[in-house]
Amino acid sequence: SIPGDPNNDSLVDSPTNATEPTDTGAGGEVVGNYCTLNPLKKANITTSNGNLDFTHSGSSGYWQAVLSTIGMSSGKYYCEFTCKDTDSVIGIAKDSHTIANDGYVGYDPNGWGYNGQNGNKIHNSSGSSYGNSYTSGDVIGIAFDADGGNLYFYKNGAVQNSGTAAYTGLTDGPYFFAFSLRDTGNTPSVNFGQRAFAYTAPSGYKAL
Repeated sequence: SIPGDPNNDSLVDSPTNATEPTDTGAGGEVVGNYCTLNPLKKANITTSNGNLDFTHSGSSGYWQAVLSTIGMSSGKYYCEFTCKDTDSVIGIAKDSHTIANDGYVGYDPNGWGYNGQNGNKIHNSSGSSYGNSYTSGDVIGIAFDADGGNLYFYKNGAVQNSGTAAYTGLTDGPYFFAFSLRDTGNTPSVNFGQRAFAYTAPSGYKAL
């Protein structure tokens, strides 16, 4: 199968984590209890395909968000979002981030997002210049260093903002990977490492 292909359903999920082989950041390597999207922590979102795909199920034009199942308080973790629409904002959030109709990742103080519409980073509804915009077919990597408190984004394998973190000082975890959509009719996918990544994670970062 194609690395990172969301249609590849030969995954290495298991209720327990294996110690071998080593997680090198390629994805699809280690048998383990992988993160998925959380069907209990979402607004008008329908999850599918083992809670790795999701669809906006509310009224088009209103933002809807979903968080991941596993929080990060230490370590370095990477995941990938395969975009299907420019109107996406993805990143990380605390469990206390308000998940409600017309709420995107970063619209309150407990979320930190990257906006596909314009490439801005966004936190507490305030956007500022960061990276490139992204659209259908782009693979956006989220790399979170919970030890150092730094959040980075990648577009098709290229780190954004010349490698300067989008956000720093994020050491009051746990933080969850988070995703939001504005329009209906699209089904993006996420990969937390249960299948091979489209682009190898940055050095030292692991699947979640």
